Amino acid sequence: MPRDLLTETKISKGAKPKEKEYLLGDGDGLFLRVRPTGAKDWLFKYKSPTGIKKIGLGSYPDRTLASAREEANRLRQQRTEGVDPVDAREEERARQEAEMLERVKHEQQAALVMTMDELFESWDSSHGVTLDTHWRAVRRSHWRCHITPVLGDQKIDTAEKQPMLQRYDLMVREGKEETARRVLALLKQVVAWGIERQYVADDHLLGRLVLPKKQRSVRSDQLPENFDIQQYLNARGEEVVGNDLEDTLAGRALQFSELVMLLSDLLPRSTQALTGKHLMCLMLSTGIRSSEAVRLRWQWIDLGRRLMIIPAGSMKKRKMHHIHLSEYAVKQLDAMQAIRTGDFVFPAPRKENDHILRTNVGNDISSRQFYREVDEPKAMFEARLAKRMQCRRAKQDYDLYNLPGGKWTLYDLRRTVATRMEELGVERDMVARVLAHARPDAKTTGRYARHTHWEQRCKTLDLLGSALEQCESGQLPLVEGGNVVQLKRA
Repeated sequence: MPRDLLTETKISKGAKPKEKEYLLGDGDGLFLRVRPTGAKDWLFKYKSPTGIKKIGLGSYPDRTLASAREEANRLRQQRTEGVDPVDAREEERARQEAEMLERVKHEQQAALVMTMDELFESWDSSHGVTLDTHWRAVRRSHWRCHITPVLGDQKIDTAEKQPMLQRYDLMVREGKEETARRVLALLKQVVAWGIERQYVADDHLLGRLVLPKKQRSVRSDQLPENFDIQQYLNARGEEVVGNDLEDTLAGRALQFSELVMLLSDLLPRSTQALTGKHLMCLMLSTGIRSSEAVRLRWQWIDLGRRLMIIPAGSMKKRKMHHIHLSEYAVKQLDAMQAIRTGDFVFPAPRKENDHILRTNVGNDISSRQFYREVDEPKAMFEARLAKRMQCRRAKQDYDLYNLPGGKWTLYDLRRTVATRMEELGVERDMVARVLAHARPDAKTTGRYARHTHWEQRCKTLDLLGSALEQCESGQLPLVEGGNVVQLKRA
């Protein structure tokens, strides 16, 4: 058979697809197969005692003509040495599979001697790096403080769940139930990650760890023999009437009457930094999360269009979020524009080209609140107050942010936005859209019905902004009739 029948030109221009696949020979058993789809691949054919055999050499042009000839020569050499190429390839494949199985077995055996702390470090270097910096630090702290002392140096296969449940019970008795539940949830997450990667046995007891039912304690003033309706209403105001769900949920939402106090009086008098004050007001007027607010950049904002777009990389759900800016929101940004120092809307006070830390804003809020507990003896209250006064930040405004409804945090501002929007007549579906919450229909109807409801979202935020303007001027917004227009779905 003549050699070198094929050239690159013949292949690229002459090897056209036909109704059926066909072969173009290059001599001595090397062929180019042309399929009806136009795909081309190399074949090497040879005679064996059992008949004609063929072996694939890869597709064209991934494997060039020169490379295919080189591989064909190697296979011909095997034939002259008495080696069957097909059998040799099967043996090589079996050898590679055996090596892979041996490698997996070795990794599993190595995992048996891995400690729980080493498992966490593997999780943290793989999954932890994908988390928000703050929450990664929180998880590292939870593991170091609460899991390492109990399970840290134990081998994975000997670690048991009973010691961790005992630790959980101790933390609950110390009044740290929320932290205790987060610690157990982190342990479950790390162990599940280890099971997926065969570091942990599928039937490991920690893989079946179930969080204990959440305990609810009743304050002494809520006991049947102690409760008095008049005392309750006098302490909290008429706004709490009908708000019976608030005590059953984490955190709280500020009432409009509390927003009047905060925006018209307390914030203006506070020694808190301007960046923190305006960040809080922007959160109230847009509903964005504190983690999104502190990272805001000027290049995400078009004040002329009254538009802010938070990119997916800065959002919790990794989905872009468009936000209309009410006049009240624009006022907060104008104030920050006047003291602009770099890319971030809320710059760090000392570190150049960095943003303010939400932990600092949260501390500014908590250090300006100091409440007397129910039935707390005067001596105990004064002792706590003396300890608080040791904090430099707390001396001047230690109780300035006290509100009738009790302790509130930076995280409560987003709950406040959602609750007050509903009080203003906004339907819950629209509240979810404004807050960029995942909706129940996102994976079904939401894939087809893609109307953005942008105009309604704009009206909703303008309505919220107007209410905040009234609060800042010292007026209580009207939520029944009056100045509120009910928003209906289009």
